[in-house]
Amino acid sequence: MSDLELPKGITIHRDKLRIAFRPPNEKNQWKRSLGIPPTKANIKAAEQMLNAIRRDISLGQFDLAQYFPNDPSLKKDERTLGAVIQEHFIKAKKGRVKGSTHNTYTIRAEWVIENYGHIDAANVTPKEAMELREGIISRSPSPELASFRLWLIRFAVTRAVRALVLEEDRFGPMLDSVESKSKALTLEGLHKGIESNEVFTIDEAERIVKACTSESRKRLVTFLFWSGLRPGEAAALRREDICLPYIIVKRTLTQNGEEQSPKSGRARKIYLPSSARLALEQELRTHDSDRAWVTSMGKPYTSSRLFTTKHWRGILNKAGLAYLAPYTTRHSFASWMLKAGEPESTVAAHLGHTDTAMIRKVYGKFIPDAKPVWTLDDPTKIEIVKNSMISKS
Repeated sequence: MSDLELPKGITIHRDKLRIAFRPPNEKNQWKRSLGIPPTKANIKAAEQMLNAIRRDISLGQFDLAQYFPNDPSLKKDERTLGAVIQEHFIKAKKGRVKGSTHNTYTIRAEWVIENYGHIDAANVTPKEAMELREGIISRSPSPELASFRLWLIRFAVTRAVRALVLEEDRFGPMLDSVESKSKALTLEGLHKGIESNEVFTIDEAERIVKACTSESRKRLVTFLFWSGLRPGEAAALRREDICLPYIIVKRTLTQNGEEQSPKSGRARKIYLPSSARLALEQELRTHDSDRAWVTSMGKPYTSSRLFTTKHWRGILNKAGLAYLAPYTTRHSFASWMLKAGEPESTVAAHLGHTDTAMIRKVYGKFIPDAKPVWTLDDPTKIEIVKNSMISKS
């Protein structure tokens, strides 16, 4: 046998030996490269492997993994869109975002997995990718949610390619025109702008406080409305964090009762408006708990849920108001401050946002239209400027 004389079923492909065989119930032959050069010894070894495979096939005991443990077809389950999202989005985000945020991520991702998880992410066609995009957009209740679902697929696929689970991103540009490329889903309504009917007015807030059945509840609701804290941040506030008129927001409670750093990841020192300050002072005098706010039983809150839905709805019904979630106290505070003319940067820092972009996007409709005033239109001011710029010639 010469160096180039090959047994039946063995060929040379890209300077490497390749064997061909037909497993049971398969119409076409499978071709697998052995990754070795076509030497006389290697050809003999390839022939022996091929004979062994044929024997196993005839006996009905062929196992591809026994011969090719790293074969891509064995990883097909790892490359379904569902597996990719599970591994490269849900698991990848674990520990990198707050627990409550990760729970929200998981819920959003599970819908995508349930409806589109069967898709072979390694071999999806452009037509299938387009159908996926159109399907998500048409089946999502809002553009914001559709954008988030498309973004999480893009995130997972990109990471899977980097991890070499997928050879390439076969979704291509089909997911690139995502309207909202936010890096994180927040509880601010997916960054959606707040309308005037989605916040309480100051008058309505006063009616809500009046409708509370206990003094402790009245103090808590007043504090939430006038501090702008998230419910979890109020629940986690400790005496050691308080130095009135300032407080330091350095922790929050999740829905599961876990104590974590604030959503921004860092502590912030804020100056409390007088109404929030008075409510907090009065509350601290009623108990000796380490936590600033306690339940009607005098116990610290165990989660960010300060009101049951039934209880909160009852308060609003008594106040004669339509239902809005307890979190609306925070949105209301932001809208009041902006309406009153507080600088966007001040409100952003107080709420714990890194910049004013979120303030403008979420609360933009409450920012008064600025009317430009030129200092040089004031005769007294222009005279001062004139005198300060007298020619020296």
